[in-house]
Amino acid sequence: ALSMRGPMTKPSWFSPAQMQALNPALVMLIIPFNNLVLWPYLRSLGREPSQLKKMNIGIALAGIAWIIVGTMQLVIDGGTKFSIVWQVLPYVFLTFGEVLVSATGLEFAYSQAPLVMKGAIMSFWNLAVTVGNIWVVLANHSVKGEWMTSHIKETGISVTAFLMFFFAVFAFAAALAFRSYARRYKMPDNYRA
Repeated sequence: ALSMRGPMTKPSWFSPAQMQALNPALVMLIIPFNNLVLWPYLRSLGREPSQLKKMNIGIALAGIAWIIVGTMQLVIDGGTKFSIVWQVLPYVFLTFGEVLVSATGLEFAYSQAPLVMKGAIMSFWNLAVTVGNIWVVLANHSVKGEWMTSHIKETGISVTAFLMFFFAVFAFAAALAFRSYARRYKMPDNYRA
């Protein structure tokens, strides 16, 4: 964001860090859109995806967002500055993916847990999120190490662009693994009466 131009009508109080406010705003728009428009429409066509399929789509959308950001970084690294407004595009993909994974995942975990384990399963969901965040920190730290940085620079792309493509590849690999597991999963119905 710091390497991009502000929008043409950028107010004086605007800073690139404020683009991050777009994520919660999009969450508040995407969830009602999904529940009031998208899922009812797909349901009327008989094509609403299952919870596991929604989560799989969400992981893939995150991968697409990282490809967009990586490509934008390559353009910036090449010396071309473009408007910060272009960040809206990957934010939409990432936030849509986040909503599909996070909200659907919580609902799925709750629905699959036996009655006496619903609280414990929710805590394991949060533990899984924590482990994922730790993995991101470790991946960032290892990629930004001197040995890895020198090898990345030999490829001709920046460390930032490499990280975006790395996370994209990892997201697509995770989506494929998740899809493989989801196809074999037997869904019990453990909702409370």
